[in-house]
Amino acid sequence: MHAQRGATLLEMMIAMALGLMVLSAVIVLYMQTARTFQQQHAMADLQVRGRMATQLLSEELRRTGFWGEIMTPVRDDSCRDMSRAIDIKCALPVWGGTAEQAKTLGLVPQSALKSDDHASRPAAVVAVRYADHGNGTCLTLDTSLDPPQLTLDQPCQGDWHYHAGIYYLRMVKDDYSGESVPALFVNQRSASGNYSSSEVARHVEALEVEWGRDDNADGSANQFYDSNAVAHWTAADWDRVVAARLYIVMRSEKMALQMPAREFLVAGRTLAFEADHYQRRLFVTTATLRNGRLRGANGL
Repeated sequence: MHAQRGATLLEMMIAMALGLMVLSAVIVLYMQTARTFQQQHAMADLQVRGRMATQLLSEELRRTGFWGEIMTPVRDDSCRDMSRAIDIKCALPVWGGTAEQAKTLGLVPQSALKSDDHASRPAAVVAVRYADHGNGTCLTLDTSLDPPQLTLDQPCQGDWHYHAGIYYLRMVKDDYSGESVPALFVNQRSASGNYSSSEVARHVEALEVEWGRDDNADGSANQFYDSNAVAHWTAADWDRVVAARLYIVMRSEKMALQMPAREFLVAGRTLAFEADHYQRRLFVTTATLRNGRLRGANGL
């Protein structure tokens, strides 16, 4: 009878307590592993989008000012006015500034994000132009004009095509969070001559560019200027730009663990972000405008 009796109430309570302890440890370990995986996934996605946006802008800037076999198109006096210098005949290689200036020149739509629209964070605009062998309107040099000027032919009958892209920030509706978030867009010129905008990367919370100008024709930048400092530059000033320093602040798409408040130094200015559940990273790179540097080093 002693060998066949069941477990006592005390033994059952001890067994249940030990089982609950083991189960609790497994649940805690699972929750920590899931949060760690979510955080790592958010960081990986953040890295991919940040590097993609930085590399794309860098490659675009490196090509600016290349006009096929035409290295130094000649401008007339009308190109001194920046409102007319954006015309193709002035062969302006690159332009940068604030969204307010870009809207005045008609480069970006009215939906473009201004610097004071999003917690006073920079929202620069970058316009690049060059010739390539891709799709687009044919780029030629009209020698019948005095001085000879770049012109656009439609349909295309030549080897070089005109590429124009204007990069800016705007707010979009995010399906995951249900909120409006800032995103990097590009306004591109099609072969028909119309401009259309498309999204490049989402959750770009700040975009700033410092422009390096070569003032002594040695092929290197003497000083860098932010988007506000280039407001009164002329086409001749933009011709002397040989480098561009990009600052991009990206935010994770999905919420991770509670993150502390962060500060980033962007073009000599501190950007503060409050504590929340999003990861952020600052991407900084310097792109050499190879064609501008080549012309400057050779005194062209």
